[in-house]
Amino acid sequence: MDAFDYSALDASGIKRSGTLMAGSAREARDLLRARALTPLDLNQSRKKGAKTGVVAGSKNFGSGKIKHTELTRATRQLAILIDAATPIEDALRVTALQFEKSPMKGVLLSIRSQVVEGATLSQALRSQPQAFSELYTAMVSSGETSGKLPEVLLRLADDLEAAQAIRRKIAGATAYPLVLTVVALVVIVVLMIFVVPKVVEQFDTFGQKLPPLTRATIWFSEFLQNYGLILFGLLVAVFFGFRFALKTPRIRRRWDGFKLRIPLTGRLHRDVNAARFSRTMAGLVGAGTPALAAMDTAQHTLRNSVMRDAMTGAVERVRSGAPMSAALKETGVFPPLVTQMVMGGEASGDMGKMFAKSADYLEDEFNAQTTVFLTLLEPAIIIMLAGVVLMVVAAIFLPILQLNTLAY
Repeated sequence: MDAFDYSALDASGIKRSGTLMAGSAREARDLLRARALTPLDLNQSRKKGAKTGVVAGSKNFGSGKIKHTELTRATRQLAILIDAATPIEDALRVTALQFEKSPMKGVLLSIRSQVVEGATLSQALRSQPQAFSELYTAMVSSGETSGKLPEVLLRLADDLEAAQAIRRKIAGATAYPLVLTVVALVVIVVLMIFVVPKVVEQFDTFGQKLPPLTRATIWFSEFLQNYGLILFGLLVAVFFGFRFALKTPRIRRRWDGFKLRIPLTGRLHRDVNAARFSRTMAGLVGAGTPALAAMDTAQHTLRNSVMRDAMTGAVERVRSGAPMSAALKETGVFPPLVTQMVMGGEASGDMGKMFAKSADYLEDEFNAQTTVFLTLLEPAIIIMLAGVVLMVVAAIFLPILQLNTLAY
């Protein structure tokens, strides 16, 4: 939607001017006539902030990044107010007032201005893609169509809170292993660059051939001293080069396929994507969205390009008349549990419930396996660090023990 500056005459013949949001100039004129205004002049607005629909006279907080916690809180607040029969424009205004000095305030006020001017909530949400994803707006649209907007917003809030809880759990669980990894690398570098060279100076006076472990340690120490910065620069370049290469669809697809084949983490990666898809399908189908349209929308939640392409093929098969469970099974990338649950939903006529159960089970499995994996990772890093330190100590003391043996 675009912003249009207008001047018009009201029913009393008084000239009025302002800015409104519309999909086209013709739609803008229709909106003016619906408000009993006779258009005199209408031009696409050139004011700063018009594209984002910031309400005139309000401070623009809508240019920053929207935090996940803010989106969750706003969704929950809107769901409660709309469920209490509060008009949407009033619910948006009240919710916006909860976010002082936050970009969310400007976003919600912009959406409110469009709703007041005649746009639906889903249409207004689409004008703020930096805050609301395509999936979010699709679910709101389905709620408006089915007359279950409060229920859809409550489900969205629940899903956002669940996703946020998973992120926090993963972040909290991985913090300690990451700190241990950094400490281990720092200890290794300090030992090799500062400790080993001092000890090597003493070995030069021995006049004896050093043990293989000691020679290997000395070589690695000299390598880090001479080429450490170059090695670090190469690693950084490889990291950013790899991230850039992943933007190429062909490379991205190969990498995503590889992630699914990794023995330990491949199943976790598949399950978390399938859980996200199932949770979205449960919300859409529960809101009254047709199954085919729900599949077409929910496939955008799949972060793995191999699974997303497979889902695109499944959508086409369902469109051709195949059962959804058979189409999902033919992809070969979804857990058998999902296809079995969908088959049960097709038989019982309650697809939304079965998708929700699938999501619950897969999320529980993901949480349990992640906990075990991270629990084992922490002692593994400690053992690795201890092994490196022990190796360096052994490399230092072996020549000394060798010298004492020769002395006897």
